[in-house]
Amino acid sequence: MKIDFYFDPSCPFSWITSRLIKNVEQDRKLDVSWRPFSLAIKNDDFNGDGERESIGHIASHRVLRVMLAATEGGASMDGLYTSFGTQKHIIQEPYSDEIIAKVLTDLELPADLINRADDTSLDGKLSESISSATDIVGDDVGVPIIVFTLPDGSQSGYFGPVLESLPDKEACLSLWDGLAVLATSPDFYELKRERPSGMPDTGSTARC
Repeated sequence: MKIDFYFDPSCPFSWITSRLIKNVEQDRKLDVSWRPFSLAIKNDDFNGDGERESIGHIASHRVLRVMLAATEGGASMDGLYTSFGTQKHIIQEPYSDEIIAKVLTDLELPADLINRADDTSLDGKLSESISSATDIVGDDVGVPIIVFTLPDGSQSGYFGPVLESLPDKEACLSLWDGLAVLATSPDFYELKRERPSGMPDTGSTARC
């Protein structure tokens, strides 16, 4: 099964769902394309008032530029996201030039890629990636987004699943199977319930 997974490296919900996918991709023979989705662009945070969330999105946007530039040189988007996400969501380090430099060193990538963090010429491709998701699932969404390519070549997707924590492997597989059935049904529209208070437990992903 081919899927496109859209993420912003700052989003804890994206991170938990991405680890769900990593837990099931081999067992369910998933062909995953990891796609950037800049919340800074989507929410127009560059013209914001400096709120904490906007600052985090902009810092993440700089990381996305580096990731995109690195993949142009052959680096794995999957590996980059895992490395940056571990720093942010497991080690709890905010994105900074120091963290970018550390990840590039850890992955044995060229150190000068850090200069691409402020390369606005990459923003067009990041905007195109957002559009490739919203064209399918609609504009009133954030991340995570999963887009399925169906056997006839058509695509169907949704925002979510939004998880409070990462379940164990068996539960991950059961959850994925249910999601796949819903997402590939032409009749399915939406499931929703009130979000619990507090931040999600990204530490639950440390065991995977």
